[in-house]
Amino acid sequence: MFRLYYNLAKKSTLIVFLGLFLFSTVVEAKIPNDPDYSKQQKIWQQIGAEKAWDYTTGSNQVTVAIVDTGADIWHGDLKNNIWTNPYEISDNGYDDDGNGLVDDVHGWNFIENSNDIRTSVFDNTDDPDAINHGTVIAGLIGAVGDNGQDGVGLSWKVKIMPLRAIASDGSGSYVQVIEAVRYAIDNGADVISLSMVGFNDDISLKKILREAYDAGIVVVAAAGNDQRSGNGNLNNIRHYPICMDVDSAENWILGVSSVDENDQLSKFSNYGNCVDLFAPGQNIFSTQRYSPVYGYNKEFDGPWKGTSFSVPLVAGAAALIKSLRPDWSAKDIINNLLKNSDDIQSKNLDFPNDVGFGRLNIGRAAESALDGSQITYFLPKEKYYFKGNVIFTKHDEINYFFADTGDASIITLAAARSFNNKLDEVYSLTKRNNYYYVQFFTEQGHRWMEKAVPTTDYSTKKIPTGIKIVTIDSQRKVQLEFTEKLVKKGKKTTNKITIKQYGWLDQN
Repeated sequence: MFRLYYNLAKKSTLIVFLGLFLFSTVVEAKIPNDPDYSKQQKIWQQIGAEKAWDYTTGSNQVTVAIVDTGADIWHGDLKNNIWTNPYEISDNGYDDDGNGLVDDVHGWNFIENSNDIRTSVFDNTDDPDAINHGTVIAGLIGAVGDNGQDGVGLSWKVKIMPLRAIASDGSGSYVQVIEAVRYAIDNGADVISLSMVGFNDDISLKKILREAYDAGIVVVAAAGNDQRSGNGNLNNIRHYPICMDVDSAENWILGVSSVDENDQLSKFSNYGNCVDLFAPGQNIFSTQRYSPVYGYNKEFDGPWKGTSFSVPLVAGAAALIKSLRPDWSAKDIINNLLKNSDDIQSKNLDFPNDVGFGRLNIGRAAESALDGSQITYFLPKEKYYFKGNVIFTKHDEINYFFADTGDASIITLAAARSFNNKLDEVYSLTKRNNYYYVQFFTEQGHRWMEKAVPTTDYSTKKIPTGIKIVTIDSQRKVQLEFTEKLVKKGKKTTNKITIKQYGWLDQN
């Protein structure tokens, strides 16, 4: 039986709770090789994730703060995407960054006031749903993709910042949530995921969430699961924090509710004018808190159900867009996700004014983000030049080493500049023996990819006699032109090929 999760503590300090369901069971698009992806595929296809992954699978320069019960940062499918505080030295017992928190290497536990952000599992008052909650959300946002393990998150590359502000029995207060949001702001989060609801407004929480938005952070909040109890219409009974911006002229909290696989409003899901966007919230599979000694035996399972799990799909989508458009503000990202959503009004005629902008379509949103990016292609003689296999760059009339191309000799260079002229991508067309390659460099000179150019065909005795970069288009496709000569007949033909590279480069 499905059951609504309302584990309210009896203490008077409780003013927020998790909104989730758990259903126990025995249990040309980019397709990952993860063995449990088949359990997730319908959900990812519903929101266009496979199309989005053709453009980007995320960036390690994007950080998502998850304000929840903590997360299993040792989980094999999460550990490589866990955020690390660059200003804190691990386990030296000292507050290196001066923020008042000792050894906050991967986030902070505001419940037990410690740096242990793995959800506690030992107390007999703990609730298994709450214990798994934060790790399920972390996996939906950022489980590593295409690594042959478990399933995937929407952003295969991302930095997850777990902030424990809800206890393992599902209870919490705005005080800890406010502290967690402050931490996220101060430590450079790009997205904040809030899969929780409360019935009380709070001016301090509202103020700090608005501060987060003004700092460029996308704030994503859950609608709650009260429809079956008769309290699902948020126009009549407001929930928080999702409704904190409802009377504002600006949409600065991205409120999320749930639909089923047919894009119909979930039977449990809240609705109303506080909700902006819908995402699947049923039949959800993801990573789970793993601690077999205490009975938590499954690293990946489901299905989970609730608006709690619609939120990380939207938070992960915001992270993907941020990886494509690091110059965009929170407003830009929110507008992109809303305007590119799918209209589901015809499937929800019983809710004529309550299906927001529609259901998340991250595939269309990613495509739109790239179409809107203004890329200037240029031959970089004024900034970059080469000699042999070494690339140099010039600043203030001084020449500096930039990068080398290994054992491949450089034929020519090109570059693309984007995002308000803030970043460059550098491309080197090179030759190694009888083969040609395009090498990709970040602005810091990090060679992060090399792709072969399919020109020479010895089976027909064709050899290239000339090759050059023609242009780089708005989706970072490197257009090349080359002349091939048929050896026996001496006939020459001119051909064009494209080396594709979607997305923006990680600046690691």
